Parts: sequence; structure tokens; C-alpha cells
Amino acid sequence: DGGCLSPLGEYNLNLGIQKVVEPEIIATARDKPGAYDGHPFIVEAAVSLGGKDAKEGITVVRFANRIPLLFEGGADVATRVANSKIKWSTYKIDHKKDRIGVFVSIVSTKVPFKGTGKEYIGDDITEIQLSVKRALQSCCQQLRAHLAKRNALRDVKERKSRLLKYIPDVSRSLFGILDGMRKRKLEEEEGVGRMASPRKRAAGQSPAKRLKMSEREKTTIMNNISKGKLTVDIIKERLIEAVEVTANVAIGDNEDEDGGKSKSKNDDIERQSLYMLPMYDDPKKIQHVIQHPLFDFFPMNVTP
Repeated sequence: DGGCLSPLGEYNLNLGIQKVVEPEIIATARDKPGAYDGHPFIVEAAVSLGGKDAKEGITVVRFANRIPLLFEGGADVATRVANSKIKWSTYKIDHKKDRIGVFVSIVSTKVPFKGTGKEYIGDDITEIQLSVKRALQSCCQQLRAHLAKRNALRDVKERKSRLLKYIPDVSRSLFGILDGMRKRKLEEEEGVGRMASPRKRAAGQSPAKRLKMSEREKTTIMNNISKGKLTVDIIKERLIEAVEVTANVAIGDNEDEDGGKSKSKNDDIERQSLYMLPMYDDPKKIQHVIQHPLFDFFPMNVTP
């Protein structure tokens, strides 16, 4: 039953790692006592993420009867189990990019050292190998929930970075569309004829559903474009705000998964309308309006 052994203890192992490594998060576990060839043993393990001076990948620290093992670590049972027997991706851990610390302590009445230097424990004893694997898996299971939330936050930040990358091009394209609509409206008011597009259909037969707006709203938007109140920079600024608000809401939702309720910044933002369709055609009913804290998007409903 391991009563004759004096293991390091999960508390002491955790406390020592916290003091020396200062990791972002740590989990400890002790496997049930076992025996090989009549010799009892106990395996304790800890898995940490991050920390000062931590390197990317897996770093294994080994102890035998509470004494650190410093040499020939590549052949040790703890190193081989951590590198080949644990499926880190199952626990939301990237063993190549994350800074992972693996700590294994084995105590026994007869530690099965290999070599004359007694600097590593071989992996040929199945009982010890399985006990080390179970202890490390128990640590990883404790970390799974935290890592899932951490990865979700990382995905939000990466998605935000990708969206911000294309905002300048999208802003120029949107302004080009709006400016083209303004010029066409002015030409129609002045009676300047335009060559009809071969794809243009007769009035009343267009498959596009046009937005219903008042003349005052149309005039206001056209005047804003003419006076420079609606520019590429303004559109770019509004898109950046929309991306920021969406990212903040997603981050807030992930941070409050434990039952807390967060108030997103978009609660106090006044909803504004962003019109993407020509505003001078006959208005028709618009369906499936996409609503956003910063704008309302009215898509074109094309009938077959």
C-alpha cells in the first residue's frame, strides 16, 4: 500500500514549482501505489504551462526518492512517456509551441536505475511506465478546461487580426461603391443619360429588393458624401470599431463562462444604419436584415 514510502507530496511539489518556475498554471497528481518484483513504489507528477525562462516544447524534470536526476534524461521513463505516450492534442496542448513543464517524482524501496551512474530510470518496467502515464494524464485532464478557454481567446485574437488586415481594402471598396452611387444620382438629377447595362432589367422587374428610405435620409447621406463627412477614413474607423466590439464581446463571454455576467461595451452604442444598396430606385420590401451594434445591413434578396 505504499505506507513504508515517504513521497514528496503534491503540496510540496506544487509549492516548489510555483516558487522556482512561476508558471501560468499547474496541475499535480499522485497515482495509486504499485509494486514491481515485490518492491513498492509511488509516482507523483505535475504539468505546468509557461513560467520564467521556460522554453517552447516539453521540458522534463525528474526526481528519484526526492533527489533530482540531472543527466541522461533522454532515456528516462518520464521523458519517453511524456514525448511518446501522451497525446497532448487531446488535452488542447500544443507540445511543440506551448511551454510545457513535466515533473515526475518516483519513490521506491528499490529504484530501478539503469547504468553505473544511476542517473536515469529505464522504461522496461511496465508497472512504473503505466503509473507515470496515468499520473501525467490526470494532470492533463485537470488542465483541459482552462486550456479550452485559453485557446478560444487565442482564436478570437487571431480572427480579429485577420479582419483588421483587410479593413483598408474593404473601406476603399465600400467608399468607391457609395461614391459611384452619388455620382449616378447626380447624373440622373441633371438629366445626363447613361448607357444602360445589358444586364439591367426593366423597372419593376429587377430581382433586387431595394431599401425603403425617406427623401430626407437620402439627401442627408448624399450630402455627407459630397461634403466629405463620409470618407474612406471614417468607414475604416467604423469597421475597426465593429471588429473591436465583436472581439471584446467574445472575450467577455469566454471570461465569464464560470457563471459571471459581463456587460459588453456595445450596450450603450447607438445603432446606426449602413445602406449598401442604391437609394434612388423604387423601394421594395427588405427581408433578413442583418443587425449589428454599429449598423444594420440590408442584403439583396434575389429571386430565381
